Amino acid sequence: MTLTSKTFLALLVLLFSATRSGAQQARIISTVATLRTEVNGYLDPLPVIALGSDEDFEVSFDEFSHNYHRFLYRLEHLDRLWRPSSDLFFSEYAEATQTDIPIEDYTESQNVTTLYTHYSFRFPNADIRPLVSGNYRITILLDDDDEPLPVAEVYFGVTENAVAVKGSVTTDTETDYNDRHQQVTFSVDCPSLPIRDCREDIFTTVLQNGRWDNAVIGAPPTSTALGHLTWDHQRALVFPAGNEYRKFEILSARYPGLNVESVRWFDPYIHATISTDEVCRNYLTTEDQNGINVIRNTDNQDDATETEYMVTHFALHVPEPFDDADVYLSGKWTTGGIVPEWKLTYNTESRCYEGAFMLKQGYYNYQYLVVPQGTSLPAPNSTSHTIAAEGDHFQTSNEYRILVYFSTPGCRYHRLVGTTLLHSRKQ
Repeated sequence: MTLTSKTFLALLVLLFSATRSGAQQARIISTVATLRTEVNGYLDPLPVIALGSDEDFEVSFDEFSHNYHRFLYRLEHLDRLWRPSSDLFFSEYAEATQTDIPIEDYTESQNVTTLYTHYSFRFPNADIRPLVSGNYRITILLDDDDEPLPVAEVYFGVTENAVAVKGSVTTDTETDYNDRHQQVTFSVDCPSLPIRDCREDIFTTVLQNGRWDNAVIGAPPTSTALGHLTWDHQRALVFPAGNEYRKFEILSARYPGLNVESVRWFDPYIHATISTDEVCRNYLTTEDQNGINVIRNTDNQDDATETEYMVTHFALHVPEPFDDADVYLSGKWTTGGIVPEWKLTYNTESRCYEGAFMLKQGYYNYQYLVVPQGTSLPAPNSTSHTIAAEGDHFQTSNEYRILVYFSTPGCRYHRLVGTTLLHSRKQ
């Protein structure tokens, strides 16, 4: 097997050239790889920090060369649906030394076969910080040409923590009991907010494992009373439970790791073949991390700059292709849901959905999502399915993030006033 430089560039174009409107998570537009947002070293595709606190997060990515490139980043405030807040001036939502901040922390890779330069920065920092709550986007720009070229975007929230958000996850749902679904129930206490109409002024978004393809956006409360809103047995908040994430480790460039069939050198790249997956018929009684990955290796010292890139091969064995449906690889490291560049192709000879992707060594959680053909991507409240490839089991351990927004007529932006993270528990 030979992967030429031309083929490698084509692979990068396939992986890193998605054009998605209304995206809410870190995404690569072109050129760079392994875009990550980390809080205390933990991958979080949608960081949320408290307004005025000392909380921050790290943004990092790799560029495949040892040539210096000047990268900048730019901040933008967004509304509750992740569209630009057109009524706010930059100076009203950010305190900054300049609008485009240079990324000055970069290190060339060492002891690896595929050369890259690792770039990173922390946000907020001495050069820029947010002044108001809400949703934000950071656009990373390549400043090598006359006009800076966007290469990646990251999304995050800044919360006021002005309301108390409490909730739980139950398997006694409006659809079934201890079967295939989980239901999110929560309440919001907001006695200090000048609420005019609870159903109009308060807006919520609920995410399962950081996925936006099945996000529940704008579900109305089931009851309201004196600044107390409740979402109790709201049918819109019933989620297919899915299954525990599959996992593998490619920690060494010399031998295979967990659930890896082989690691071999085919000039000029290392190839890792993940053990062929089967459609899950039963609940996986295994611990997972709800879709994260951790960049690490056992051959060298520095995980960020001494970790190899490998062409990583996936295969899901399905005797016959799904009728009028496509299969996508999904994890928080793929931005969590249905992302076009992670689509697999059915091979009639092997009877597998297959894909090969350039991944950095480490530990990975992943799953397969089955999507009816013709589905518009990305697709909040979409018809993506875990049941066909993974199964849906009420015992599955999932996490649910709730975001609560507030605005009234005349308010020029949507405030993020509260958030919480709920966990389902294994039965």
